[in-house]
Amino acid sequence: MHSVRISAVVATALFATAAMAAAPVEEARPVPSVATTPDPDDTDADGASGIGTLFYQLQILQDEVRRLQGIVEEQNYRIERLVREQRERYIELDQRLLALRPDAAQPPGADGSDGPASTVPGAVSVQGDAYNRAYAVVTEARQLPPSERVMEYQRALLMFDALIQDHPDGQYTPNAYYWMGELHLATDALEEARQAFAQVTNLYADHAKMPDALYKLGVTYHRLGDNVRALEYLDRVTDEYPDSTQAGLARSYAAELR
Repeated sequence: MHSVRISAVVATALFATAAMAAAPVEEARPVPSVATTPDPDDTDADGASGIGTLFYQLQILQDEVRRLQGIVEEQNYRIERLVREQRERYIELDQRLLALRPDAAQPPGADGSDGPASTVPGAVSVQGDAYNRAYAVVTEARQLPPSERVMEYQRALLMFDALIQDHPDGQYTPNAYYWMGELHLATDALEEARQAFAQVTNLYADHAKMPDALYKLGVTYHRLGDNVRALEYLDRVTDEYPDSTQAGLARSYAAELR
């Protein structure tokens, strides 16, 4: 009985040994080092952080550009408003001085004033009536609000232009040219104003409207941005017509430009 147990133990040992001999032997695999293996998640996090920083800096720059653009636009608006207010003051001053002139009720053409034309027979009467109608439109338009005044000024321009076309050598033609210049100047049509005033100075050098036209050419050239030409015409007023009302205006205007 005892020998049987020994035999069983030996048989079991032999079977286990045979099984171990039959099983393949695998080499031990090295354990990766945590310190030397890159983590894809960490790389993505660093790249995202860098892009986020650049985007934030770009937003700051864009905000700064927008702020500076706002400052520039505000300054431009203020400059334009100041220029517009100064221009309106000059126009208002001119109109007040014109209304105070002692010759305002005299017939135009004879002494260069801008009052109603006198009634005389013949073709002069026809032209005088046309001039009176156009001048009345201007006078009435001055009493209107600015928004309504421009339309009436345009109507007066058409009437003065028709007068010139119908009577190119008429007595009131120089005054019509001058008033076309005034109306263009009041509506910021500066090149048209320059051309109208130049018709007076170029074609009617002996006319009483000459100092007015020279002065307004100085004003027009200033508003066109040509101060050199502006001073040229303003100086002509003071040199050629030193005792005129326009000479005083020209001196003051020129002093502002120098």
